Amino acid sequence: MAKRKNNSNNNRNKKTKNGIKESKKSRIPVTILSGFLGSGKTTLLKFILGSPDHGLKIAVIVNDMAELNIDGQTISRTKKEVITLENGCICCTLRGDLIQEIQRIQNDTTNNFDYVVIESTGIAEPQQVAESFCVDPDTMALAGNDETMLWNSARLDTCVTVVDAANFADYLSSLKRFQDVFHDGLDDSEEGEGEKSISELMVEQVEFSNAIILNKIDLVSEEKIEVTKRLIRTLNPKAKVLTASYGKIDLKEILNTRMFSLESASKSPGWLVSLENGAKADVGEADEYGVDSFIFRARKPFHPLRLHNFLKQFFCFAHDWIVSDTTDDTSDKNVGSLKLRKELDNQYGSILRSKGTCWIAGRDQHEMEWAQAGRIVQITPVAPWYCLQSIEEWDIADTDEEREKIQKKIDGHAYGDRCQEVVLIGTNLQQNAIEKKLRDCLLTDFEMKNHDIENLPIGSYPDPLKPILVSCDNASSLFMIARKGQDQHFRVVPGFQLTLTSLALNYQEDSDHIRAVKVWLDPNDAVSKGILLATLRPCTCEQHALSLPLLSNDEVGEKTTLSRIRIELIPKNKRQEIPMDIFEVHISGNVEPLPYSPADFEEDEEEMDEEECDTGNCPQ
Repeated sequence: MAKRKNNSNNNRNKKTKNGIKESKKSRIPVTILSGFLGSGKTTLLKFILGSPDHGLKIAVIVNDMAELNIDGQTISRTKKEVITLENGCICCTLRGDLIQEIQRIQNDTTNNFDYVVIESTGIAEPQQVAESFCVDPDTMALAGNDETMLWNSARLDTCVTVVDAANFADYLSSLKRFQDVFHDGLDDSEEGEGEKSISELMVEQVEFSNAIILNKIDLVSEEKIEVTKRLIRTLNPKAKVLTASYGKIDLKEILNTRMFSLESASKSPGWLVSLENGAKADVGEADEYGVDSFIFRARKPFHPLRLHNFLKQFFCFAHDWIVSDTTDDTSDKNVGSLKLRKELDNQYGSILRSKGTCWIAGRDQHEMEWAQAGRIVQITPVAPWYCLQSIEEWDIADTDEEREKIQKKIDGHAYGDRCQEVVLIGTNLQQNAIEKKLRDCLLTDFEMKNHDIENLPIGSYPDPLKPILVSCDNASSLFMIARKGQDQHFRVVPGFQLTLTSLALNYQEDSDHIRAVKVWLDPNDAVSKGILLATLRPCTCEQHALSLPLLSNDEVGEKTTLSRIRIELIPKNKRQEIPMDIFEVHISGNVEPLPYSPADFEEDEEEMDEEECDTGNCPQ
């Protein structure tokens, strides 16, 4: 640090009249500009480069040159260099190129640049870009060694997101993919980056920024500006919110601010701030502008089918959205018609963002993450609950204070730290109505009496949520329940064998609805019809015995190691809708270790090859 202060004789240490410029440091400062195409990133960049106020010699790294067209007048007024990174995104595929270019700029003794501004493509996630400037194993692998790490040559100063005031609300409520609306110079074939959701990307960019510029305010009313500003502050209470027309702002707000801190930025999302504070802030402002947030908490698990049926009225589940070809928001069958959505908004308000931890009955061993942005929601397993781990395994508990906080959630509760803790953010939220419906989705007192979290079969509850992978990695009997729309995914690890022994059909109502139930074994989700294990017919063939050994298929690649048991119902009346909780297929089997390991088999083959070579019969 001393070396950074011993540059008093450097003639470039003087400050400009507005005080933006700082002493030449060993690390060059960087501002990142994020935002969708059309939000005004390029207009802001031109304003920065054309401004005579900052006096900085700026190098520009542009992730997409499609819209950057700096004219001769701007070039003549600005000492700068423009570097283009194309055919990918700097947050992932071009991360290594970004590291190399900034190092080259820093080492350029001819131009002696003072500052770097990065204009990212519309799909860039600021957090992933920021990690390149901090201690990150993936970035270290790209850099090659610690001496060439980006944090030794550059300092991330500010993360800026430019928001289009006229379209912000539409982006948050959109089901469309980025590539459906924007053409940002991105090659859509490049790892499917254009397949990302507009609403999710928008929320990620806003939640991680230090400064958010609400641009194009000249196109909207004062009331809409205030509502949008309040919503942005609710999504990210720690960010500085600026308003602008044509990207014209006080540049001291985004250059050499020293606002960026990875730790602070990681804790800036409004949902996380709400969880830590335990209460909502600025109640009076929320009442005035209709933007509000609250936390739903409970110590009972959600019934997965009831929760799914409630949420699907508002949102499209991510696993359904990924495989759908959604091009028209108003006709999407997964979340109902525009008329229905308006009725729901009147009844519950508009939930624009929700995130937190949830407990799903039948998935009691895993903490589930609830994440919703706009109209897309996903509920996915994160890790075992803390009460199922030793203190040494509490990965995020680095301090005594953090360990005490976790222990407090566990102590005095019959089910440990299992709970519901979800922050909901939106406009005109009807908290009482939403909480009542969410509590209706919890298990009843009667259901809780029969809820044995230790001995429940896999799939005990009708569960259309994204399936949890069952890992066959120890000797045990296996019992799974599959239904229409509730596949069972499993993976046999090397050294073990799963033998399926029985399939049994169980139904709760009159079997006149169903002609037959087909049970399929698919090698992965991409196969629509794999091996037909059995056709079960109500009242005639309700049980089917078999002896089908299944080994690990790890050797053919990670993406094909999963197997799926899928249920296909053949109704007597094709137009009749059959609820998923009426028919069940009970699947029994045994997991056993193999008498040999794959490694032993490879060693035997090597020994045989060596023996053949010794006898002159070496294989070619």
